[in-house]
Amino acid sequence: MKDKDNDTSAPLDAALIEALAAATPPEAPPDDAATRMREALFQRVHAAAPDYLFVHSHEGEWVRFLRGVELKLLRQDGSQRSYLLRMSPGARIPAHGHALDEESLVLEGDVTINGVLCRAGDYHFAPRGKPHGRLTTEGGCLLFVRGAADAHALR
Repeated sequence: MKDKDNDTSAPLDAALIEALAAATPPEAPPDDAATRMREALFQRVHAAAPDYLFVHSHEGEWVRFLRGVELKLLRQDGSQRSYLLRMSPGARIPAHGHALDEESLVLEGDVTINGVLCRAGDYHFAPRGKPHGRLTTEGGCLLFVRGAADAHALR
């Protein structure tokens, strides 16, 4: 027969667990440990899904496209690209055409496309062969863009 007072396999009382958690201040791991943990976690995710592509927010390279405009290529499949486009407040992209259909989704901020103000969650489609006016932003924005045949053509 087990001694009830010496049984260490009994679960802790929920109130005791809450009190211990409240009394323990959160502490972030050192930067190098956090980086190692993040890499190990992402390696497990990549290994578990080898046929899928993941580009995490800290991965990839932002490349200057125009003054106040940066691109981060996410995927290229033949002539089609998927990328993030980040515009600083006041930045502009000149009028241009599209060799392929182009889709964009505003993730953050504001952008005016063809005179239409778009905000986070708004979608824009530009058909191939049909030019549109410049893109401008007052407060800055982050867009997801898919389909541009050559994102560097405006350079």
